[in-house]
Amino acid sequence: MMRLFNIFKKNLKRGEFYLVVILAVGFFVRLYKIDNPIADWHSWRQADTASVARNFYQEGFNPFIPKYDDLIGTDKNYIPNKERYRLVEFPIYNSLVYFAYLLKGGVDEKLARLVSVLMSLGSTLFLYLIVKRYWGVFTAHLSALLFAILPFNIYFSRVTLPEPTLVFFCLGMVYFTDLWISKNNRKLYFVSIFFTAMAFLVKPTAIFYFLPLVYLYYLKEGKWWPIPRRYLFFATLAFAPLLLWRVWISRFPAGIPPSGWLLDGDNIRFKPAFWRWIIGERLGKEILGAAGIVLFSLGALIKSLPWEGKFLHLLLLSMLAYLIVFATGNIRHDYYQILIIPILAAFTARGFTLLFKGADNLLPRFWTIPLALLLLFLTPYFGWQEVKGLYQINNGAIVEAGQEANKILPKRAVVLAPYNGDTAFLYQINRSGLAMTVLPIEKLKEIFGITHFVSVNYDDRTNWITRHYEVLEANPRFVIVDLTKGKLLDKNVPDPEPEK
Repeated sequence: MMRLFNIFKKNLKRGEFYLVVILAVGFFVRLYKIDNPIADWHSWRQADTASVARNFYQEGFNPFIPKYDDLIGTDKNYIPNKERYRLVEFPIYNSLVYFAYLLKGGVDEKLARLVSVLMSLGSTLFLYLIVKRYWGVFTAHLSALLFAILPFNIYFSRVTLPEPTLVFFCLGMVYFTDLWISKNNRKLYFVSIFFTAMAFLVKPTAIFYFLPLVYLYYLKEGKWWPIPRRYLFFATLAFAPLLLWRVWISRFPAGIPPSGWLLDGDNIRFKPAFWRWIIGERLGKEILGAAGIVLFSLGALIKSLPWEGKFLHLLLLSMLAYLIVFATGNIRHDYYQILIIPILAAFTARGFTLLFKGADNLLPRFWTIPLALLLLFLTPYFGWQEVKGLYQINNGAIVEAGQEANKILPKRAVVLAPYNGDTAFLYQINRSGLAMTVLPIEKLKEIFGITHFVSVNYDDRTNWITRHYEVLEANPRFVIVDLTKGKLLDKNVPDPEPEK
């Protein structure tokens, strides 16, 4: 461990004060609305992830059987999932949150967000070390600063999602594997295996960080075949955990969400709408803004200098491949772009550096320096205008209803909380149940054991339920109904058509 610490110390000794300042700034800006309930942007995915950690704390820790709150299978085809399996990524992030809850002695979503914040700060450090190795200290500092202050990254660095943890392990994998291939150090070898295994366990999309490492292997060995045993051993240890995890979860199909649609489920790849969303909306507005796009384009399109090598350019190519391969996923979910933020920050910083030093003989530095500074300032400014709305609570009524229901409902209550299939409502109630009314009430009681109904909408179905079952709490914001105590005399009386 001391040797690893010395490697870090050696790589940080120059300009480490500025790096500490950047990390401090990155930490404090991520405290903005850190106490938000899990009801802001992408609350459905955040709630699913956070509920696994909460259930670890409330029901017992078993990372091999993660459970969330929904009783319907994760493919939403109305397949019962009475054990509430949630089998996607191996729950590394959820486990870290669970240990944070143990230390506090209770569930506190601020701790879940802080785990993501710490992972993001670790990513900032790794990004600095990687860029410094290839592009120098100045660009490394600027890359770290952009990663720390890009509003899009700030928001998605304090969410209850596995992506900040994925980025941390991916960058750690790149950094340590790069050093190991270069130095052939035994301790670095096993540390790189650890980071690689963890990255792929979080999400297999870590493979898109692997292309430049394959390039380094070729530079080191000067051939593709035969592969030396140390690399085969590396691959075996690094990828075996993911393979074992996939074999294990195949035993619980109700808890495995479909993923094929993420590739090109709506046939949008390469169509004009695809480029408009990725370049125009995501990169050009939410992440980099128009000013950042200019700097990024300069950094990406100006050919690499002899001393820079091709390592980071290959990583950029890999990120482009990721956007194209997971076309539908990247269009439908903006949090999918968390994976590409490090390389966007690096090439935006490179573009600033090149412009600051002057555009060859095209423009004098008298113009390029203020232009570079202006574009750098406008990059987070424009991004904030697009991202600030993400912090808003989508529907405050579900938080109020959830708090009241959590007070008055039995701990073993099974709740029907219709919210268009969004489990964020169930999470606020802190009970298992259903987030959509897919069948008549009595049928839901029979199949899933539903005992209570909570709604924030007074639609026809809600009004029918309040007429036929005992109302525990009703106000203009929400209603809570006990389905075990009904006024319904003839249980064959049909209720309104369930939502689809």
